Parts: sequence; structure tokens; C-alpha cells
Amino acid sequence: MEYLRRYTDVLSLLDIIKNNRLTLLSPETWFDQNDTFGLREYSKRKGGSAYALCMTEGPETGHHWQLFAGTSHGVCIQFDREEFTSFLNQLDDPVLHGPMKYMNLTEVRNLKPIKTDDLPFLKRETFEAEKEYRVIGWEVDFMAEETYSIPMPASMIKKIILDPRMPRMLAETIRDIAYSINGCDGISFTISRVHNNESWRKAIVDGLSS
Repeated sequence: MEYLRRYTDVLSLLDIIKNNRLTLLSPETWFDQNDTFGLREYSKRKGGSAYALCMTEGPETGHHWQLFAGTSHGVCIQFDREEFTSFLNQLDDPVLHGPMKYMNLTEVRNLKPIKTDDLPFLKRETFEAEKEYRVIGWEVDFMAEETYSIPMPASMIKKIILDPRMPRMLAETIRDIAYSINGCDGISFTISRVHNNESWRKAIVDGLSS
């Protein structure tokens, strides 16, 4: 089974499971301003505002936790890739979605002409390790708001991985809140060991003593 993972924080998780929705945000505050520029140009050509939800097709890494989940209140929300993409394809209000195309400057220059719908999925190859999968929503200017919401049953979530730095009491509270919400009792919870793995430490100790 292939997965898509969304690294975010506890507040975003609670919004998803309580309101049964995914929230797409403006790209204006992104770290990668080259990426922001591409979506800004996309918005100009469409005559509205673009919103994005960033996920990854790749396995769990320390990089994803540090850059996208931020503090000890971070979470990784895991979806079945096939189920999630099929769900997006059946929405009443269609969205664009797909993996990013990582390119160097020469490759981008050779793209001429660049298609408008390709703009949200072009990114510099220096970010290729992210293995990003992106969802793009769009609104005409007179209807544009701060965020863009996609109705989605929280039961689509397969697993919630909690930040390896999260205190256990907080982790248990988050799990209990989720299980108290209708439709969330089948979600699996675990705490990441990517930063703090006992088996790794034991292997080091065994190696030093041999």
C-alpha cells in the first residue's frame, strides 16, 4: 500500500477531524519564494487566487519533521494514496493534484511555452528530497477568502504519527480527543521514533562493546 503524508501541527489535525475538511492555504508565506512566484503567476493567469496543500510521497524523514511540522506539537497524517486521489477526482468542485516536477534552470528554460496548469507543480531540483505531492484549489477573485476548504470525512485518515518530541501526556490527550469524535475510532496512533530510536542506540552500544 502506498501512502501520502501530510506534516502539520496539532491545531490543523483537530480542524480536520472535528470539521471533516482539508484546509488549503495561500502560498504567500512559503519559505521557497520561487515556488510562491510560480503560484502567483498561476493565479494571475486564472484570474483568481490559488491555495495549496502540500504532502509527501516519500517515507518519514527527520527533514520533514523539522521543516513542515515545526515544534513538538507536530503531527504526520497518513492517507492511502489510491483512496485519497480517487476522492479528489470525484469532488464537485474540482482541484488540481499531482506530484511535483523537480527541474534545474536549463530544463525550465527548455519548457517554452509553459502551460498554465503546470505552474503549480514546477519546483527547483534542490527540493527534490521532499518528494512533494500537491493539491491546488482555486477561487475567482470576488469569492476568494483566506483559506480554501475541501469537505473530507476524517475516517479517510489511516494513521496519525505524533512528533517524536511530543510529551506522552499530550500525545494521549490528542488520541483521546480524536477517538471521542464520530468516525475517528478506526484511526491508528503512534509516536515517531525517527529522532529517538532505542534500537539504534542499542546497536551503537553493542558495536562499541564488541
